[in-house]
This record gives sequence, C-alpha cells and structure tokens, in this order.
Amino acid sequence: MLNRRFLRVKVLQQVYAYHQAEETDIRAAERRLLDSVDNLYGLFIRQLTFWVEVKCFAERRIEENMHKNFPTDEDLNPNLKFVNNRILNLLDENNDLKRLADQYKISWDDDREDFIRGFYNRLREYPEYKTYMNSDKDSFAADKKLILDIIDNHIAEDDLLFDYYSDKNLGYNSDYQLGLFLLWKFINEMEEGFGPDTKIPSAYKTENDENNDDKRFIVKLFRDTLKHADEYQQLIKGNTSNWDYDRIALMDKIIIFMALTEFCQFSDIPVKVTINEYIEISKYYSTPDSRRFVNGILDKLSAQLKAEGKLLKTGRGLA
Repeated sequence: MLNRRFLRVKVLQQVYAYHQAEETDIRAAERRLLDSVDNLYGLFIRQLTFWVEVKCFAERRIEENMHKNFPTDEDLNPNLKFVNNRILNLLDENNDLKRLADQYKISWDDDREDFIRGFYNRLREYPEYKTYMNSDKDSFAADKKLILDIIDNHIAEDDLLFDYYSDKNLGYNSDYQLGLFLLWKFINEMEEGFGPDTKIPSAYKTENDENNDDKRFIVKLFRDTLKHADEYQQLIKGNTSNWDYDRIALMDKIIIFMALTEFCQFSDIPVKVTINEYIEISKYYSTPDSRRFVNGILDKLSAQLKAEGKLLKTGRGLA
C-alpha cells in the first residue's frame, strides 16, 4: 500500500521530530515511527469509511423524504444515482473494510447528524456532483470519476474536514494530505472485480512476506540516519564552503542525511533513485530553494563517496 516514497516521508517526519525534541531514546522514537505508519494507514481506512457513511446518509435522507407528511414529486421520485454509485456500494459491501474499521475502532454513529450532513450538503453544491447527477452516463468509470474529482478539487481544501480529522487524532494533522493521496490512489485502481471478499492492501506492501522488507527498510533508514548524523554533518560542511552550515534548514539537513544513509548503507538502491526521491520530497517538505540545493549537494557527495570507495552498490547500474 505505502510505496517507498511514503515510507521515506514517515522516516523524515520522525527524524525531524527526534532532532527538534533533542531526544536520546532511539528505541522509543523507533516505536513512534512504526506507530506513525500505522496511524497513516488508519487515516486511510477512516477516509474510506467516510465515503461509505456519506452514501448511507444519502440513503437515509431519501427514505425520510419519501415518508414526509407532504412529500414533493422529487421526494417520491428521487435521483438515486449517487446512492447507486458502484464504487461506494462496493466499499460498503466489502468485508475486509468492515474488519479494518472494527480494528481501528472507527464509528460514525456520533457524527451522522451534523458533520456528515454538513459535508453531504456541500457535496450537492459541487459542480462535479451536479453534472454527474444530471448526466446520462451510467458506468463504473463515471462513478469512479465523480469520487476522484471530488477528492482532487474539493476534499484537499476542505477546512472543515481537515479540522474534523485533526480533532479525532493529532497525528492526522501532518498526514491528512498523504492520507488523501492514498485514498485517491486506491479508488483510482479499483476495478469492477472488486467484491465483498477482496482484501484491502496492507500498510506495507511486503507485510505478508516472510521478511517484511518495507518495515525493515524504514527501521534501518531511521536508525542509521541518526547513528551517522555527526559523520554526515562533517561531509556536508566539507562540501558547502559557500554556505553557513548553521543557516541550512534543519529539514534540508535531514533530507541529505537520509540520502547519505541510502548511499552508504543500502547497497541495493541505485544512487539516481535516491537522489530523485529526495529531490521530490524536498519540493513538498522544505523551502522553495531546497530542490536545487539538495540536488547540487547530493551530486557532489555521491561523486566524492564513489571516489573514496564508500559508495558500495551491488548489481549492474546501481552506482
């Protein structure tokens, strides 16, 4: 479920928190790292169940309107397109999602009449929703497109949703956008064969393997980044003669520390992959100028380490 970039981001967040708090207990910080991955996955599951609950609320509303004392023609002949959305009904019927909702103790019982109603009313005003409800297109692809368009164009900027999730769990604050991307990616990849017994992907792609390589990856990356921080600091200082080291943003330093860890401690990760990953991460998690700085310093450091024989990569094309 979580690709390596997501895992790198989780390590980045925890290394940053470790340095900010000036901690010394690496084992405790390691546990928080693993908890933070689980927390992100729990947020993803909560966001899936949110859409199911919105659909269920719409069904209840239709039922209530049909039993008014004086129902209108619209009440008696409602547009059922949203409540018949194939994506939402497949999620509603999925047994693994129900299991995971129980595991993460997710319940919307206390939120139906205010929070869910408020979102549903906003949803009905979105142009994508109106177009969908009035369209003659009735297909799995059209149903999927509605959900993806709403996530893309509205959910990420919905302050009420963000505040709601932050109130539920402070950890969701920093993971909100990551969780939305996981949600978007999952729905985008859903196929019509998705059924009641389809398994929801685990947090780690390798979770069911004999050796959970993804989990081992983040623990080693986290531990070795902290272990070699002083050594990496000297490397950076030796290659930033035009920069005052103390004025380099802490986030940039940590990004470079992590890349150096991959250079020196992970023989199976190509140098170019590492550099590209951390350039991309720097665009979202550091300053506007970080991308160029990170790119330049990692190019210099990789060349130096290779010349010194410290860039030990195994396999063709990894150096």
